[in-house]
Amino acid sequence: LELAWEALTDAGVPPMSLGGSDAGVYVAANSNDYGRRLLEDIQNTGAYAVNGTTFYGIANRVSYFLDLRGPSMAVDTACAGSLTALHLASQGLRSGETPIAIVGGLNIMATPALNVALDAAGAMSPDGRSKAFDKDADGYGRGEGAGVVVLKRLADARRDGDPVLAVILGSVVSQDGRSDGMMAPNAEAQEHMLRQVYGRVGISPAT
Repeated sequence: LELAWEALTDAGVPPMSLGGSDAGVYVAANSNDYGRRLLEDIQNTGAYAVNGTTFYGIANRVSYFLDLRGPSMAVDTACAGSLTALHLASQGLRSGETPIAIVGGLNIMATPALNVALDAAGAMSPDGRSKAFDKDADGYGRGEGAGVVVLKRLADARRDGDPVLAVILGSVVSQDGRSDGMMAPNAEAQEHMLRQVYGRVGISPAT
């Protein structure tokens, strides 16, 4: 909620001005460390645990506070969550389902449990660093953080005199299918995805 407010003001959009509109909220979340801790503490769990420990509550809290009537959802596609949320928001904008979209992703590590499980599965890098697409890649390093962006159709942003920082030409969501392991990438499937998205938007990767 705090970052959504900051992102809107940075975009020159007074947050409360969106009340009653079809503005959408798309948020990625994957691990629920804090929620599990709160729900397992039966004696101290109360009414706030209903909306305060769920993925949907992350998006719905923003929609509720700002009185937004558009799509409001949490997306869990593991490490691809934020890009999937961005893809869904872009689709909503292009179809006219929503005129403006708040898109975000976050991760908070409130217990060591998931780190222990991922390490046992061989997913964690021994030095805690991610080395994507590198010959020395040996797992990934987890971290905490959050980010929020505000999206509009380009014509609408120009009409409203908004600052345009980037343009999303197109996106594709796909799954790797079968690979060397459920958490291991499939190079052939990822190449197929890249060919799809470049083909759909009609641009050459060489550019």
